[in-house]
Amino acid sequence: MRQSTKNTLYDLVRYVPSAVVPTSLGFVAVAVYTRILSPEEYGLYTLVFTTVLFTHTLAFSWLNQSTIRYYERFRIKDIQAFFSTGLFGFCINAISIIIIWFSILFLFYKYREHRFWELLFYGPLVMVFYSGSNFILAYLRAMRESLRYSIHTSINAVLKLLCSVAFIVYFGIGAEAVLLGTAIAGASILISECIRLSKKWMPKIRNFNSDIFRSFAHYGLPLVGLALANVILSSSDRYLIGYFLDSVHVGIYSAGYKITETGVMLFVSFLMLASFPALIETYERGGEKEVKLLMYDLLSIFLILLLPVFSGISVLSKDIVKTVLGVSYYKAHVIVPWTAAGVFFMGLCTYSNKSFELKEKTMILLAIFAAASLLNILLNMVLIPWLGILGATISTLFSYFSCFILSLSIGSKYIMWSFPMKTGFKALIGSSIMSLVIILLPDLRLNWASLFYKIMIGFMVYFTVIFLMDKKLLRNVVTLFQSNIKLSRKS
Repeated sequence: MRQSTKNTLYDLVRYVPSAVVPTSLGFVAVAVYTRILSPEEYGLYTLVFTTVLFTHTLAFSWLNQSTIRYYERFRIKDIQAFFSTGLFGFCINAISIIIIWFSILFLFYKYREHRFWELLFYGPLVMVFYSGSNFILAYLRAMRESLRYSIHTSINAVLKLLCSVAFIVYFGIGAEAVLLGTAIAGASILISECIRLSKKWMPKIRNFNSDIFRSFAHYGLPLVGLALANVILSSSDRYLIGYFLDSVHVGIYSAGYKITETGVMLFVSFLMLASFPALIETYERGGEKEVKLLMYDLLSIFLILLLPVFSGISVLSKDIVKTVLGVSYYKAHVIVPWTAAGVFFMGLCTYSNKSFELKEKTMILLAIFAAASLLNILLNMVLIPWLGILGATISTLFSYFSCFILSLSIGSKYIMWSFPMKTGFKALIGSSIMSLVIILLPDLRLNWASLFYKIMIGFMVYFTVIFLMDKKLLRNVVTLFQSNIKLSRKS
């Protein structure tokens, strides 16, 4: 296997805690919140955090993406100017957004007694520390400090859950407890890493470099629209459900979407954490030919891992919802298979989009996602009044699928990726047989035991089928991960 692929997988091994710990605690958190918060209160938290996420995307996402994209280029040239430019850019944005946020709140002061507007006053605190932690984590990804990244994200997940539950139990507060927990967890990363990196690259205002900032803006600002479009694709349905239905349905939909997205994104995010910096480094050093070879290997790994995850979550939708969520959230099971399919295509988009990002053609990518977002809104407006929360998740699936097709077809003009069709076909056969076996398995008395044994049997069936179809493929993957785990331990 190619050295660039080996290096990427080495990073992947060190990213394991950052994928496993937050994802596992994400399931635990949803299970806890849906048992101690009503669907209405959980729905209100979701609406407020989605508003924070929109703001974060608008004000800060372009800095994060630019940091990852240009770190390799400026690492040797002028790293102190690079860090100073990014840090002071973040501070200016944060101050501006806080002023605008409170100005809007006081403009609509007459709504202050409404629970949603009351919770919005927590927004700036959550936004600064949530966005700040993501900004610092972008540096760790760019520097390929995967182990430190994993430690921070794991501590962040633990701290967020503990603080949120403590606020709910000891102070008797609801949605604001989770918002405060998010802020405290983000602050732990932002403060500690700012101190460490500032000792390494002392930030000074005079080191602010306008040329670097223009490079950030040229590359990153179109990605603001892209990121906003992506947030609209994944989150705007909450507002429309609240408008056409009510906050109770928002809570049920959000809980079902969250556990499904978390299960699939565990693998998507895990793979992309190491893949994007590796693709950039390979492209900058080895050119288009080398990066296409690396992408082929990464897509093969994606299909081997994600197709069975999507299939398993789909056939186990009722088991997952019964086990993880509270009784009042059971209706969420209807959206799980559709959501899993949508997130699967979203994951494929993260790979097909790289042709635009590597060639710095982000305006085209913005247009693609804007079209998909508009489609999502229109479909939601038609399907939610007709099908309820099921209509929202069907809209998301069709929008992500359309986005993937557009990205793949238009992006081929810049970099033509080779798709591993044979690997995908084998993974599809294995996933289909696995799903059939899971469906035929009897239920156990305990929900958690039933879910666990079905997952374990499904896992064994899938990899047995893959082994029988292609022994060499599975052996190479297992051997490669074993060798990288040994290297990780030594380092």
